[in-house]
This record gives sequence, structure tokens and C-alpha cells, in this order.
Amino acid sequence: MKFYGATPPASKMMRPDNMPRTEPVTGNMQERMQSVRQNAGAWFSTVLTGAIAVWAFHGLQFNFSHLSTGIARQSSQLVHLFPLNRGDWFYDLALMRTLWDPLQATMQMAIVGTVVGALLAFPVSFAAARTGYFPRPISNLVKTLLNVARAVPTLVYALVAVSLVGLGSPAGASAIAFVTFISLGKLYAEGLESVAPGPIEAVRAAGGNSVQVFIFAMLPQVLPLYLSTMLYSLEYNIKDSFIVGIVGAGGLGFSLQNAINLYKWQDAGVIIFFLVVLVNLVDYISYRVRKSFS
Repeated sequence: MKFYGATPPASKMMRPDNMPRTEPVTGNMQERMQSVRQNAGAWFSTVLTGAIAVWAFHGLQFNFSHLSTGIARQSSQLVHLFPLNRGDWFYDLALMRTLWDPLQATMQMAIVGTVVGALLAFPVSFAAARTGYFPRPISNLVKTLLNVARAVPTLVYALVAVSLVGLGSPAGASAIAFVTFISLGKLYAEGLESVAPGPIEAVRAAGGNSVQVFIFAMLPQVLPLYLSTMLYSLEYNIKDSFIVGIVGAGGLGFSLQNAINLYKWQDAGVIIFFLVVLVNLVDYISYRVRKSFS
């Protein structure tokens, strides 16, 4: 048998560079095993989440017929939350004038609680942050105490504050300040732990001490986070001031409880309207402030 054309040399035909290259079998197997493990973990998490949801709904034994019956029974009362005629409008306007003092008390509780809580959380966040300023056991202990305190509902702190301080707005402000201190202390500490190390190393290389490192390297990074977190906390504290008012801490929450207990749905509607307007107003102001620092 004859072959026409030039035949490459045997040395070139046997060179490994001309042979097809294949991926290592070991690398492919590792990638496949990792993909299988990830898929199995995702399926397991999905099945576990679904099972927990089924268990929760089954344990509640929620009856939708009771809900429909309750809505039909209370619809004639709940409609009075809204003004239906001109007389209702005049009544609501007159009621708003009487609620001005409780509204001021609610705002004062939220503002004082937020400012005091943020000021207390600022130094504690240094002890809770794992940044090397304090020994690791101390940071772990402080953060654990903050986590334990965060597990207690705001209503419990309000009851304790009422028993210690007495009825009125000071008790509500004390409870809100303590809850804000706990929440912001943990969030501030996490913000300190997430700062970029580059500016810190640059200040230390220039001979800066710990105070200078914080002022010139860490504070510019965490200050926007601190301000935005405090403003978000103020929004939540506006709503919490209603909650603590229900247990006797004053403000619009106390007025709302009295209106509901006496079935004065029109009064309750006006108070809820105040709450909606106040929360949205604070949300808009905090948005503008956060935008100016971004």
C-alpha cells in the first residue's frame, strides 16, 4: 500500500505536544463531588424548611372559618375607624387637638431613647468588637451578654421600667433607651469588625497610636453606618413607643389602649392615623439625612 504526499517524521508524530490533552480525572471527580454535595445540601435545606413550615401551620390548627366569622362580626365596628360623614370629620379634628400632648410624649420617648441608647452603645461596641483593642475573651463575653439581652422583648423591659420608675413617659424612654443600647451595641460592634484593614495599616505605618487609628482610619468607615443605623432605630422606636405606652408608659399608646378598651373605634382610628403619619415622616427625614452622608 502506497501513501502519497509528505510523511511527517516519526519523531514529530510521537511528540506529546501533538497528542490531545485531557483533563485530570481527579480534578473532575472533585468538582463533581463538590457539586453533588452542594445540590444535596440545597435540597436538604429546602425539605427541612418545608417540613418546619408544615409543622408550624399544623400545630397552630388555624381555622379560617373563625377568621371569616370574626371579620363579619366586627366589620360593622371597624368601619368606624374611618370618618363617614361631615360630623365625623369635625369630631376627628377636635380629637386631634386633645391628642397633641400624648403625641409629643411619644416623640420625646422615641428621641430620648434613641439618643441615650446610641451614646451608651458607642463605647460598649469597642469592647464587643473583635478588633484587638480588648482581649478576645472580653469581647466574646460582652457580645454574648448583648445577645442574651436582645432575646428579651421590649414589652418586658417596659414592664420593668414601669415598676422601677413609675407610670408615665420616663418609664417608656428608659425602656426604649435600654433596648436601643442593646441593639446598637451589637450592630456597632459588627460594623467595627468589618472595616477595611488598608487605612488602619497606613496610619500605623505613619506612626499613629490607637486613638489616631480610630479617628483617621476606622471612624470615617463606620460613621455612615452608625448614623444610618441610629436613624433606622429611631423609626422602630416610634412604633415601640406605642407598645410601651400600652403597659402604662404614657404617650399615644396609652390613649390607643383606652380607646380600644372602651370600643371607641373612631378615636382609635385617629390615633392610628397619627402613628402612620409620624412613622412615614420620620422615615422621609432619615432617608434625606442618610442620602446626604452617602
